[in-house]
This record gives sequence, C-alpha cells and structure tokens, in this order.
Amino acid sequence: MSKILLELRDVTIRFGGLTAVDNVSIKIEQGKIRALIGPNGAGKSTIFNLITGIYPPTEGEITFQNIKVSGLKPHTITEMGIARTFQNIRLFGEMTVLENVKIGQHCRTRAGFLSAILRGPRVKKEEKAITEASMEALKLMELDHKADELAKNLPYGEQRRLEIARAMATNPKLILLDEPAAGMNPQEKMTLMNMIRKIQDKGLTIFLVEHDMKFVMSLSDRIAVLDYGRKISAGTPAEIQHDPAVIAAYLGKEVV
Repeated sequence: MSKILLELRDVTIRFGGLTAVDNVSIKIEQGKIRALIGPNGAGKSTIFNLITGIYPPTEGEITFQNIKVSGLKPHTITEMGIARTFQNIRLFGEMTVLENVKIGQHCRTRAGFLSAILRGPRVKKEEKAITEASMEALKLMELDHKADELAKNLPYGEQRRLEIARAMATNPKLILLDEPAAGMNPQEKMTLMNMIRKIQDKGLTIFLVEHDMKFVMSLSDRIAVLDYGRKISAGTPAEIQHDPAVIAAYLGKEVV
C-alpha cells in the first residue's frame, strides 16, 4: 500500500457567508498522479490555495508527510517540498528561460548576504549547483536548448512547460498543476502528458486540476470530483466516468 503524502481532513473554507470548500477530505498517495475535477467555480483552485498556504482553512486540517501545514506561510510550505503552477502563466517575460527556472531555486539557497557580496567559494559553488539543477529541470521539459531565450518569446505551450520546470527547480516531493493543458493543441497536450509521466518516473507525486477529460482520464491514477465546494465522488478514471452523480454534475456524458 502506498504511503500517504498529503491529506486533507474535513477541510472547509468560508469567505463571509460563502462556503467555497465544504468538508472535503482527500488523500494523495506518494508517487501517484491524482486529479481534481469539477465545474467552474467548484472550488478546485481554492483547494490548491489551501494546500499551499495562500488561505488558511476555516475548519479541518491539511498534513504533508504527517506534518500539519494548514496555517503555515507559503514559503515554508514550498521549503517543505510542495510546488505549484497557476491557471494563468506567471513568468518573468524579460528574463531568460534559465533565469526563470533559477528563481525556483531560491528557497534552497544557503549563502548569506555578505557571502553573496564577496562572492566567495561557497557562493560560486552554490551558483554552479543552481545552474545545473535548473538545466536538468529544463532538459526534462525539453527546453534546455532555449535556456538563453527570453521567456516572453516562447510559444504558449512551451511557456506552460517552463512554469513546470520552475516548479521542479524547487526540488519538490509534490507538484500541484493548475490546468496545465489549458490552451494547448492536441499535440502539445500529448507532449505534456508524456513529460508529466517522466516526472512521476522520477518518484514525484502530481496533483492536477484540469478540464480536459481525456487528458485527465488518460493520465490519472485516481480522481476526486468537486461540485459547489463539496466532494461528490472519488475513484479510478473508469469509476468516475460511469458515476451518475459525476455525469449529471460535470461530464454530461460518458468519456470514451
């Protein structure tokens, strides 16, 4: 049986009189690809924001490697090993592809302010390690040959992959992908799917939100379904696509 890496226990968040997430429990197993689906406004991105510390839950608890993370600051959660991407691309367009990924390494740096100014051996060694780790992340996303290009000049699909490379550079154990295939054509989606599997092969765990059902069904080990902030179903792709509650709330028809 796989180890539970992340767990949400009866998590609720309210914004004034609005309950955005209502008593949701989810377990993410180590080394697996888990998906979260549901209609627009179901609370999927809010779940990601709860996990990464942007919002504290009103009720319930979130644990990562059996350590409570609900209520911690986002940078602390990143340092613990959780990375994410966002629905909207958030790159530094005027910086190079490599520089964007290096930013993801900042949470792993140890050289102090004085060392950085004096540029001693420790700083140079750390800079070399950052560059090597960043290039490895770019290679995994097949972007290493574009390391010196400006991020804004990349095609849309490659910008999406660059965001994942930057998340990889934080040396995470768990990556949250918020609609990673949004706006991609079928070929780009197939390429991305293969890259996500490569990430899994490295021993990482992936939790993704995505609207493309064929993408989700082909890639995920298990799926949880939200509707109006509540979890209405959870199971394997085959179980989800035949669940009447899911079909009625979201899919509209069985996915084949």
